[in-house]
Amino acid sequence: MFPLKVLSMSELISSKTVILYIWIAVINAVLLIYASHKYILAFQQLGYRNRRYFNWLRKKNIHYSRLMLLSLLGLLFFLLLNVCFTSIVGENYTVYMGFISYLFFYFLYINTERKTIEKMKLKVTKRIVRLGVVFVIIITAFTFGVLLLSDLLAYLIKVEVFCILRYAIVCFIPLLIPHLLLLANVILLPFEILNNRRYIKRTKEKLEKADIIKIGITGSYGKTTVKNILTTLLSQKYRVLATPESYNTPLGIALTTKKLDSTHDVFIAEMGARQVGDISDLATIVKPKYAILTGVNTQHLETFKTKENIIKTKFELFENLPPDGVGFFSCDNQHSKEMFNDFKGEKYLAGVNSENSTVFAENIKVTPWGTNFDLNIAGKKVKGCHTNLLGEHNISNICLASLVAYKLGVSLKDIGFGINRLTTVKHRLEIVPNNHGVTIIDDSYNSNENGFMAALSVLSSFEGRKIVLTPGLVELGLEENIANYNFGIELAKKADIVIIIGSHNAEMLISGLIDGGFLRSNIIFAKNLQKGNLKLNEIMREGDVILFENDLPDTY
Repeated sequence: MFPLKVLSMSELISSKTVILYIWIAVINAVLLIYASHKYILAFQQLGYRNRRYFNWLRKKNIHYSRLMLLSLLGLLFFLLLNVCFTSIVGENYTVYMGFISYLFFYFLYINTERKTIEKMKLKVTKRIVRLGVVFVIIITAFTFGVLLLSDLLAYLIKVEVFCILRYAIVCFIPLLIPHLLLLANVILLPFEILNNRRYIKRTKEKLEKADIIKIGITGSYGKTTVKNILTTLLSQKYRVLATPESYNTPLGIALTTKKLDSTHDVFIAEMGARQVGDISDLATIVKPKYAILTGVNTQHLETFKTKENIIKTKFELFENLPPDGVGFFSCDNQHSKEMFNDFKGEKYLAGVNSENSTVFAENIKVTPWGTNFDLNIAGKKVKGCHTNLLGEHNISNICLASLVAYKLGVSLKDIGFGINRLTTVKHRLEIVPNNHGVTIIDDSYNSNENGFMAALSVLSSFEGRKIVLTPGLVELGLEENIANYNFGIELAKKADIVIIIGSHNAEMLISGLIDGGFLRSNIIFAKNLQKGNLKLNEIMREGDVILFENDLPDTY
């Protein structure tokens, strides 16, 4: 058995002691990587940006509370076992028992965390693997150092109680998980910057050599929907490659271009941003000839700081167009129309509003199961269009995409055919089949003010009792409270029952609902979406219309 008594200086550096401590350190590091799952997930969702991760850490979150409980219980039982059994079984066995109690609470913590529902699963990318490896090395080295330090202090202090309990300090290591993970990311950052530049350089070179039509889409909302609509319309004539889902970052574009080959005619890049300069960086990579703006609102105001910064950033796409570049703007958003006026190149407007629009919709008939309309394209009509996409805002999106398709040579007939082929984007006003005789509208990927209003408009078109589950709006900075208060007032007009998910916006939502004349008894609070679903099952009945509006990321 390895000696675990108070060691002499010669024993401190003995091979047996070192090997034992290495084993303990490795086991601790492996366990900590599992216990760190939520923090690694947060890093990924926050774009591996240290400042955003640090700001998230500063907020009160339940995961750190659980880590504190893990450390406290591990420490208490470590101390209890040592105090109660040292005189009976001896110091060596008691210390081992202390570590066993620590491991027991570790497994208990990991099991508890595994039961927490995640809205987005961790993507095991090469970067995540690198982060995990560096994190394990740091934890191993740190634990090993703590064990040696505890022996050194015991040797120097020679107080009996401290000597017996010296290894209990290991129980505090879980509290350092979030900060040691941050350290791991800081250490990796120089390599990741160089690695990303390599990927981006390769992507730029590939796109520059490709003889294809390149299109960039930006906006505070509607980017993914317009991208999907445009992909369908252009596919009537061209072979199209578009960034999938919400891939709208430099690396998202780089991953997409791996599939680009000589058979493609068009590349569509969705371009997202959280700070000034982001769109410019993306435009430099793609170098599109055609640029589309869906609309601008206060989405991500928390990181942009001002609405002026948001507008400036979206306009970066048009500033980076070549001299023969073409801009397409929605006429259904005030900021978009202002940017249309500011752009000096070839430009066009489209949307539901017909004033000065090259493409607009007429004879719109919105139903709970789709929309019928006629499309006017440069004075030519595409009659009898039908789409399964819900809401008048999607007709605006269709007009914008149809304008681009028309300018790129898709015939009116093929545009009409493509519109009829459009399918709902998952989690964006998607009707979810079920066996309960209710209508479920999944709009959980919508997280902006314009989208909320559009969703409530769709909800009001249905018959039946209307139930809304929502956590409200986030990432709006100083305007977040007033936005959620106003959202509550609008909810009071359209909903019969509101289930508020989480406490982040609960106060303002409730204030808005009550001031809007909503009955307090019809407001239900749920700690998380899982509990919200349980409450929904208790009150749900046949004929209800249920709207899931926004779903906060795991960082809330």
